[in-house]
Amino acid sequence: MTPLRRVTAALSAIALILGLSAVSAAPASAAKKPTLTVFELPAQVRLVPGESIQITLSTNRTTGYSWTADGGCCTANDKPIAKISKGVYKAPENTNGMVGVPGTTTWTVTAKRVGTTDVQIITRPPGAENTMSDEVVGTLKLIVMKPEK
Repeated sequence: MTPLRRVTAALSAIALILGLSAVSAAPASAAKKPTLTVFELPAQVRLVPGESIQITLSTNRTTGYSWTADGGCCTANDKPIAKISKGVYKAPENTNGMVGVPGTTTWTVTAKRVGTTDVQIITRPPGAENTMSDEVVGTLKLIVMKPEK
């Protein structure tokens, strides 16, 4: 196990003990970039407007299932609480010749305004024409707070 993986594993273990799910912190020098990454759902995070979090989950495109993120809505006047990026798939780096090895998909959730919302990761089977076949994989509860002064 590489030193970086050991640190990530230790942070994940501490986060689990503290009830944060699998969340890891990025270096403080990563200005304007997501400061947290969630690897397991369900989870809950608190952000202030302008901050971001990444959701990174194991996904396998070879199954034909599609993965999407939904949610981020809305305040009482229908303004979005968060913006969710389109998922970015990363293929596995070393498959050792194995077929069907999963990669990861990462979504960035950016807090826009004060409020509480759920961001759901949803999977749809191949060939599904409607959302009746959709399955919620997990939910991130996002609480956007007023920034401290």
